[in-house]
Amino acid sequence: MEDKKLYILAGYDDATEAYLSGIQNKLYEQGFVGTHTRNLPAHITLDSFPCEQEEVVKALLQSVAERISVFEVSFSHVGIFNGGYVLFIAPDANRDLLDLKESFGDSFDWAAHTTMLIDEPDVIARAVPAVLKEFKPFVGKVTSLHLYEFFPARYITTVYLKKEEAVRGSIREMAAGEIPECVKVIRKSFRTVADEFGFTKENAPRFTAFATDEGRLAYHFLVEKRPMYVFEHRGKIMGYYSLGLAEDGSAELNNLAVLPEFRRNGIGTKLLEDCFTKARMLGKSKLKIGIVEENKVLRSWYEKYGFVHVGTQKFDFFPFTCGYMEKDLY
Repeated sequence: MEDKKLYILAGYDDATEAYLSGIQNKLYEQGFVGTHTRNLPAHITLDSFPCEQEEVVKALLQSVAERISVFEVSFSHVGIFNGGYVLFIAPDANRDLLDLKESFGDSFDWAAHTTMLIDEPDVIARAVPAVLKEFKPFVGKVTSLHLYEFFPARYITTVYLKKEEAVRGSIREMAAGEIPECVKVIRKSFRTVADEFGFTKENAPRFTAFATDEGRLAYHFLVEKRPMYVFEHRGKIMGYYSLGLAEDGSAELNNLAVLPEFRRNGIGTKLLEDCFTKARMLGKSKLKIGIVEENKVLRSWYEKYGFVHVGTQKFDFFPFTCGYMEKDLY
């Protein structure tokens, strides 16, 4: 059996993902199951590395994502390769895509493609008309980098490329009618943490990504009267946070969230700094927050803004340790 390796995959924006996965789902509906790994995001495989280099590769992904911006790719053709065993849809290899590939290593036999089906050549031949019926040339976007281990598949992390343009938005109070949209922002934001650390509805039902719903947020807003704020840009809510107010002169920062596709635009920092201002205006002298203790990157981020780690606690209903941090506001 082939040795396990780490694979770097280039991922797409939501519209491209939906289009390509839609074509693949049509194949599944017609009985073309294939031997490839299912339930992966649509992607272009960029390179592979030995498993023992996982931490080095994660750092490399972050470095590349901070340097390369989101870019467009033109999907123009359907093809077969690897002796007739692989059916794919492929983008044109433009300069942006080649630059991204070369960030991880040069390979003369590399060809950009998104796999639709891996199977015996006779099955592939029968599946081609089904793909051609659905496919029309289009322009998509490469927006992210995924890191997986194969085989079996193990998801490790996702990082997002820089946005093409600066996100200039504003922070304001949340309106009651925006509760459903804010629930989506929170769940999608915290889902990346769940995926990275292996949290699921089964092993962590109370984790924010799974437990947050409209009823809970409505209770916080209407009954507890928690101050809630959103970051809005061009009519779209991209970020959120709320404050729990205590009688001991402190406030608790809850559910600071930024949609994954809009991270690294300074939105999180703007929300955090706004939180400091709002808490002071409410007469609070200390700000508290709870985090996943194992999330060292997040802990370092809060420490950069003056938070101090003050303790931990383990609960039976969480597969992780809760970490607690505080910041003096005066």
